Amino acid sequence: MAASPPVPAEDQSFLAQLVFRGYLARDLATVVLEAAAEVPFDDALAAVTDWDSARIAFLRRTKVMQKPEIPGFKMGPLLGTGVTAEVFAAQRNKDFKHVALKIFRPDLAADPISAKRFLQEVKLLKDLNVPGVVRGFRAFRFIGTIIMEMEKVPGKNLEDMLAEGHKFSEREALSIVLQVAEALDGMRGQGVVHRDLKPGNVMVSKVGKVKLIDLGFAGEGMSGTAGEGTTLGTAAYLAPEQAQGRADLDGRADIYSLGATLYHLVVGALPFEAGDDQEMVRKQVLESLKGSALKGRSISPHLHYFIEKMMAKDREVRYSTPTELMEDIAAHLAR
Repeated sequence: MAASPPVPAEDQSFLAQLVFRGYLARDLATVVLEAAAEVPFDDALAAVTDWDSARIAFLRRTKVMQKPEIPGFKMGPLLGTGVTAEVFAAQRNKDFKHVALKIFRPDLAADPISAKRFLQEVKLLKDLNVPGVVRGFRAFRFIGTIIMEMEKVPGKNLEDMLAEGHKFSEREALSIVLQVAEALDGMRGQGVVHRDLKPGNVMVSKVGKVKLIDLGFAGEGMSGTAGEGTTLGTAAYLAPEQAQGRADLDGRADIYSLGATLYHLVVGALPFEAGDDQEMVRKQVLESLKGSALKGRSISPHLHYFIEKMMAKDREVRYSTPTELMEDIAAHLAR
């Protein structure tokens, strides 16, 4: 009996990308490979997924949406990649407006809780009217996923700037923090907490104008999440009460995260170092900020004070509102 011909390398690579990019579950990919030993690969894939030949051809042509084609838009370059989505530059065909398209991972789009959170972010960005926060326009479904059309924000995020070796002066860092605090104050006025404030979510234009992005975890306190005991956000910047999964979060959690961001900008390192997220969360809750790391650098006493007050473990000791923080920083910068 003749052996079945091997699945071509091109098809194997296509299948691997479908799995890696969230379009196909790994166990189903195994079924496709087994079936492709007996029938043409695309027929095997169609039988397992119910995709028609046009969709399969589309996914091949776009390299599994690494080079997306989206009706109504002229697509531009990839702007950023996150755990849940990729963001591409685009231009509307109807009015030539430059926008950004945030393409949600299809495996997450199929999960009701994840899809709900993504759609909540769309609604939040549409409803918020805060100059320092990116605007969202609409969401639509396409090729098994959800896409958000949003404002295209110029510049780079702080995480990329740090990675490129940018050295932030005290004045530059405080100017950025002041603008972020203004955005947080606007969000606070509409009852919204960001909950994932970090360098990667702060965009800075060439002229130093700041905008907050990625409000996927934002909401009123912890509402809209999996509930008490669930930790959302990024471990290195989490407020202690957020790391503990407390359900009564308020804007002071964002102030702590902003303090950790300020520390990172002026020191060039994280406030706490850890081998994994679990250890980082433990340090956020239990360990005090080491003032020696600040004292050994050319950091003014005022900046030292701002960081320690913003990152106080006891939120009652922190700045109570973004306005209070803004007043202190503005007074310092005016000297």
